[in-house]
Amino acid sequence: MSHLHLPDGVLPPWLWGAGIALAVLLLWRSTRGVTTRQVAYQGALGGLMLAAMAIPLGALEYHLTLAGPVGILLGAAGAFQVGFTVSAILALMGHGGITVVGLNALVAGLGAAVAAALYRGIGRRLRAEWAFAWATAAGQGAAGLLWFAIASLGLRLAPAGAAHAHDHAVERFAALGVPLWVIGVVAEAAVAWGIGRFLARVHPGLLPLGAGPARAQPEAA
Repeated sequence: MSHLHLPDGVLPPWLWGAGIALAVLLLWRSTRGVTTRQVAYQGALGGLMLAAMAIPLGALEYHLTLAGPVGILLGAAGAFQVGFTVSAILALMGHGGITVVGLNALVAGLGAAVAAALYRGIGRRLRAEWAFAWATAAGQGAAGLLWFAIASLGLRLAPAGAAHAHDHAVERFAALGVPLWVIGVVAEAAVAWGIGRFLARVHPGLLPLGAGPARAQPEAA
């Protein structure tokens, strides 16, 4: 529940227009002082994020986002740039309309920003894998809430004649969507746990705050 798979024409123009305007403003603010090295790093992580979001998992076409780990590794500004770019590319591939690129960038950016902020708070007290997992879960929870808010607002603004049908659609969607959202948060956290563990073992220098508390060493025989 962190990407709006909505075709063009579903949401009212003022809603998706405001999303694009805010996303472009944040994109402009976030690109100040970006170095060539940062662009290369963002491109590498952006490729991983694009691959994860383009490959569906199962019949329901759920996909991972990696917004949490990307936010932790790049920070909120860098992750938002990546999220905007990935959302635009996915729209060209048919994963949502062109008009919802801004809203999708905001949803992904919120998940990344929350994960980055929480990781800064707990990264030195927890081992990297657990800090990654908890931060990602919180980020995905926040992104999901924004996703639900946008979708609900779009349904409420539907034509009056379709209001009754939309009420039933919302009820059916909530019955199915909320459990899937929870499963999605757990899946994202599990993958983030694995990423954090891998980086702590292989390349801890990439971790913003190091690998966290030292692991207990086995006593010599």
